[in-house]
Amino acid sequence: MSEAPVLNRRILVIDDNPAIIDDYRKVLGSSTSEFPIYAARDTLFEESVRSPYQETFVVDSADRGSSGFDLVKMAVEQENPYAVVFVDMRMPSGWDGVETIERIWEIDPAIQAVICTAFSDHPWDEVIPRLGHRDQLLILRKPFDPIEVRQLANSLTYKWYWAGYARLRLGELEHLVDQRMSELRAVNAQLEHDVLRRQSIETQLAQSIRDLEQRNKDLSEARDHALIEVHERERAELALRNKAEELVRSNHELDQFASVAAHDLQEPLHTIQVFSDLLRVKCGGALNGSGLEFLGRILKASGRMQRLIQDLLVYSRLEHHDRSVESVALGEVVEDILHDFAVRIEETHAKVEVEDLPVIESDKTQMRQLLQNLIGNALKFHKPHEAPVVRVSARMMKERRQQDGLRARMLCQLRIEDEGIGMDSQYTDRIFGMFKRLHGRDEYEGTGIGLAVCKKIVDRCGGTITVQSQLGEGSTFLLTLPMGNSTETACGSEAGVGSTALNRPVSAE
Repeated sequence: MSEAPVLNRRILVIDDNPAIIDDYRKVLGSSTSEFPIYAARDTLFEESVRSPYQETFVVDSADRGSSGFDLVKMAVEQENPYAVVFVDMRMPSGWDGVETIERIWEIDPAIQAVICTAFSDHPWDEVIPRLGHRDQLLILRKPFDPIEVRQLANSLTYKWYWAGYARLRLGELEHLVDQRMSELRAVNAQLEHDVLRRQSIETQLAQSIRDLEQRNKDLSEARDHALIEVHERERAELALRNKAEELVRSNHELDQFASVAAHDLQEPLHTIQVFSDLLRVKCGGALNGSGLEFLGRILKASGRMQRLIQDLLVYSRLEHHDRSVESVALGEVVEDILHDFAVRIEETHAKVEVEDLPVIESDKTQMRQLLQNLIGNALKFHKPHEAPVVRVSARMMKERRQQDGLRARMLCQLRIEDEGIGMDSQYTDRIFGMFKRLHGRDEYEGTGIGLAVCKKIVDRCGGTITVQSQLGEGSTFLLTLPMGNSTETACGSEAGVGSTALNRPVSAE
């Protein structure tokens, strides 16, 4: 919401009599305790009667209507308008009070006007049609009481303030209404689209049900026929085996199709990127600022789509990837990852501390993918203008519950901690879903698939992954992985006991 206008105590007096202008300054530029009526009251009573303190007004003056008009115009242009104008009805030369107010309202419709008069050149039945029945016009008869003038000025300045505040709030409400109506129209259009799509799906579903009913009928007849003839049953079993083999082939072909589709999608993307680069290099001088901006957006969008395709391929292949279990030295894997991130570490002046890590039995490729995603996120989501701080540590622990009477397994709990921007705790259970992003692409790059890949890898290993985080206080990812048959370790010897590992900082400070 926009800020409300401040209380404006600027007053303009337009009168050709300097003595009257001086009276205005005395009345409006002084506190009420200086008025003779309060001095007389103090004399009358034994104890001094104190009037409440009242702030003074800033009083400007003009001796002609045109001069007052110029002052109002200049105040409006300087965005420091007057709240109230006192205008004498009769002035010997130039505009009279009515014309002066008419012209002032043309440039400042919000100003409060007071006509000060003892006589008038215009009957009131002519003044009102010219100035209108507006609540911004008051009439003050001469001679006037100083207290009356001061109270009138005080009330009108507050009226000017609240009128401005009301206009501001009305504008904000109209903006909110327009915005909400736009959103409702968009939602309505989406609902109409969804209704049409649902009708289409229902039609397809009805046809599928009819097809399924017909297929069930055919299968029932085939079953009855199989019960009668053993030979037919054997033929049905053979056909079933053929179908199973066909399904295996179909899954294999589906994987191949995914790879080919990804290649076919990346090829036009590569063409877009290449020709966009050529356009920028060869024709960049001929493009204006908007053209260069559009070209930059094309390059960024194609790059994001390329990364999205690659991440989707990684995620889809995890399901059909045969895990190659071997001894994986996690310390060496982390060192390789930090070597790949060397440029980013140097650019951000990051500090990475790595304790001694164990050797576990797992898929080395998937372990590298898992740790690379988590360390990369820790380096990426750092606080603005602060160097990233990342710590990688591990400890051994025993599984709390035995499974099927077997001996409790040894587990390794990895901790990847950072001092970055963190996240609200309400999102910690949802960030491992596909395309879940807590920040816009303009703030932090990414496709929203990395943590989903981490979750899938950990699940396939038979482990767990959780996150502890507070907004502005960094995040800690906890990975619990089975040790496998490996007995080599460098992260503690008992369950729940931390290591006494040496820190190995990697930084570019």
